[in-house]
Amino acid sequence: MEIISYCDDCLKGTRFDSAAPPAEVACAKCGGRRAVTMTESVTAQNVVDRCVLCGCGHLYLEKDFNGYVGFGIILTAIVGSGILWARNVYLAVGVLGVAALVDLVFWVISRERTVCYRCVATYRRTAPNPAHERYELGTAGRFADDYDEQRGLHQK
Repeated sequence: MEIISYCDDCLKGTRFDSAAPPAEVACAKCGGRRAVTMTESVTAQNVVDRCVLCGCGHLYLEKDFNGYVGFGIILTAIVGSGILWARNVYLAVGVLGVAALVDLVFWVISRERTVCYRCVATYRRTAPNPAHERYELGTAGRFADDYDEQRGLHQK
């Protein structure tokens, strides 16, 4: 599985593979270090049960969909529809419909990724863990105060 650790200081992402995990992850931008503690579940079963970077057990699932691709599809559809609107309204609406379908196809075929609520570490190409659900605002809110406090320390 691929794991992406985000630096606490500068938020730069650092990737590493769980097959050969380092003892700690060093940020290429600022040099900040984070310890990596692999769990038995991650190494043996490829299932994320706890975050290997912060130890948090609160994780959620989301689609591993590139937002820039989705934005590009929608922007192209809006521009194309705007150009066609003066010529034929049905074609203009058809362009929007086709773009929505293309966007939906990309979203459906994209894989799931697991994300830690506390440190936002991202886990790709993992086996599904039935204990993890979609993002929940209430759970994220419990970690938001800590997040804001930590970011406030770095803004001074």
